[in-house]
Amino acid sequence: MKRYILSAILLVVALTLNAQDNNHRYGIKSGIIHEYSKLNEHITPDVRYFDHYGELEAMVQTIDMGGLGSFENTTVTKKEKAWVFNAASKPKVFDNPTADLTFINPSQEVIDKYKLVDTGEDEEVLGRICRKFTYETLMGRRNKVINNTAWVYQGIVLKSLMKNGRQETIYEVTDFQENVEVPAEIFVIPE
Repeated sequence: MKRYILSAILLVVALTLNAQDNNHRYGIKSGIIHEYSKLNEHITPDVRYFDHYGELEAMVQTIDMGGLGSFENTTVTKKEKAWVFNAASKPKVFDNPTADLTFINPSQEVIDKYKLVDTGEDEEVLGRICRKFTYETLMGRRNKVINNTAWVYQGIVLKSLMKNGRQETIYEVTDFQENVEVPAEIFVIPE
């Protein structure tokens, strides 16, 4: 009888933990990611931070203004909201347009909304096996369709290709530190 009760308790705990894992945006608790995006010949490096399985995210992007120098823009995302700011501007808040987009157990609503397709193909990126997905997002006031291909590891995009008509933006991670201590101040929005 004791063995049956213990087994039942362990089963309930395991199912509860599994259910909690299914509600996370990422399959990794925290991380620091060095990445870049390339549009034509213009390369923009940035560092992305996340914690609490993707519930908190921040990206510090270095923007090169040519002869005028460069500056950093920070974007902090907390679920449905995002704030963008830099040293010269106060934070601007806006709705996170892809707050519901997840690659871990996406709902049918998300699959339909983004035309999300798991291609069934795997590829190694930075020594990690990534699953290849395709999906669509909308951009701008005219809702122009952007076709995306993403290589995803534990819910985290490590490489992507975005096509907007003739323009292509390539995004790729160059370094990924998993489950590291992320400074809490990176998620603070200045007043």
